[in-house]
Amino acid sequence: MKVYVYNLMFNKIAAVSKACSVAGAELVTISKDDIHKSVEHIIGEAKNPKPMKDSDDAITELMIFDGFKSDSLDVFLDAYKQTKAPTVTYKAMVTPINKKWSLTYLYSHLVNEAGH
Repeated sequence: MKVYVYNLMFNKIAAVSKACSVAGAELVTISKDDIHKSVEHIIGEAKNPKPMKDSDDAITELMIFDGFKSDSLDVFLDAYKQTKAPTVTYKAMVTPINKKWSLTYLYSHLVNEAGH
């Protein structure tokens, strides 16, 4: 189980780190150079990664869960909530569909779902 984060403020990173410890997950920080790469590239599953031209949206913050079952996700989210850190607005589970998307496309999809 891994939690991938991009552009989180320090207090949120600390909360994610603590929640990862409780849930037994690994915390991975995504670099700015990787935001136009596919989710499967980020999680290390891409056979032949290539840059994707997509939205130029700036990602405010993003958290992606890979390898979580619902019970372990509940443990993580409960542990995060107990830290009293502000909520990470844009988060997603890795799915067979969204793993082909770039991070910027996934982010724009989450923004649209949230109605912002």
